[in-house]
Amino acid sequence: MKKLFLTFTLILTTLVSASTSFSLSTIDNETINISELKISETESGLKFDEFKGKPVLLTLFGHRCPPCLKEIPEFIKITNKYKDLEIVAIESQLYPLTQLKEFVAEHGINYKVVAGTDHADFIDYIGRMAGYGKGIPLPLLIAVNKEGEVEHVQAGLIRADELEMLVKDLSD
Repeated sequence: MKKLFLTFTLILTTLVSASTSFSLSTIDNETINISELKISETESGLKFDEFKGKPVLLTLFGHRCPPCLKEIPEFIKITNKYKDLEIVAIESQLYPLTQLKEFVAEHGINYKVVAGTDHADFIDYIGRMAGYGKGIPLPLLIAVNKEGEVEHVQAGLIRADELEMLVKDLSD
């Protein structure tokens, strides 16, 4: 885990000269603007303009990914419990928008969902930052604190108790 975080930090550090920003649209047509923030030798982050001062969980998931499907109920519970937390989930197996909206309704997802079909550039960017290139493991979770600093990066399923502890730490 620490190795993944260090790799993520080192890659972000090398991108200091590249000022990158993205504008994502959720399946409900909400716009989420993301830009780099606090990138130096010791700090790294992503700034979510719409969620200033709030912790954010950015997760890349797939609609056919069994571990991703296991996480959905936990993210729903966390969203209900922590009103100051924002979750942004990017479906990265290129599910068509109409079907993705049905998937969200069927699963009762109560957090922001972005169709990866419209934002492949951002998915590629996250893959490069995390050291995976285009072969991103799913699910991939990036936890960003209130200051926009990346606190945690995890490839693979996060257990419910680990998620709860992570969100508590981000919320303090």
